Amino acid sequence: MRLICQHLSKVYATRSGRIAALVDLNLVVRDREFVCIVGPSGCGKTTLLKIVAGLLAPSGGEVVYEHIDGAARNAMVFQEDSAFPWLTVIDNVAFPLEVEGVARTERRRRAQVILDRVGLGRFALNYPHELSTGMKQRVGIARAFARRPALLLMDEPFASLDAQIRAVLQEELVALWSEHERTVLYVTHDIEEALFLGDRVIVMSGSPGQIMAEIPVSFPRPRSHALRADPRFVGLKEEIWELIKSEVLTALAGHPGVAP
Repeated sequence: MRLICQHLSKVYATRSGRIAALVDLNLVVRDREFVCIVGPSGCGKTTLLKIVAGLLAPSGGEVVYEHIDGAARNAMVFQEDSAFPWLTVIDNVAFPLEVEGVARTERRRRAQVILDRVGLGRFALNYPHELSTGMKQRVGIARAFARRPALLLMDEPFASLDAQIRAVLQEELVALWSEHERTVLYVTHDIEEALFLGDRVIVMSGSPGQIMAEIPVSFPRPRSHALRADPRFVGLKEEIWELIKSEVLTALAGHPGVAP
């Protein structure tokens, strides 16, 4: 499928006045493309993701999905653990399929297949409190892929993890994406993560959020951890940092126009 964001804007009403989170944002994500969005805190990255997911209404503009072909429109993975504590791991992964009316045998079969794929097959009957933080994030990713969505939306899913676990899960995510061929829109503060995962990096300005640059990432796949030491990778990382450095400093100074 192809995602088209046309002239999107979002304004929040607050006690101190109206805050513009996004202004006239235009973005096209191509079929089966992995696009990462980076920018300073408060630039509207999460707002954009929620509008695309249908969780927020835009103040202006529209979101268009093209060529969905009967698949679930989208699935979202959040930074926070979103597993239901009263359900087993397999029932957590199967839950969206139950909501969609998929028969119990089929939804549990699909859930087990994806759990095996992310290395959680033997924990299918465990409960979330029995898992590590990294394992809980795998449950969230497995649940999203089990739906077979046309578009996978990810809001900093690895931000709370330590560097070693994050690196492993990044490689697992790329492998899953390559296997299932989904279109992905991924929000992150981590420039290195964006370059490792993405086909393209969208760089956003501070509030109000606008697209400053689109950086193509041409490193061949599959990618390994060694890529991070490649001089071209390091150079691209520095290029993106220079684009957003002043925006980050403004955000740190407590700019009053900061938005979600």
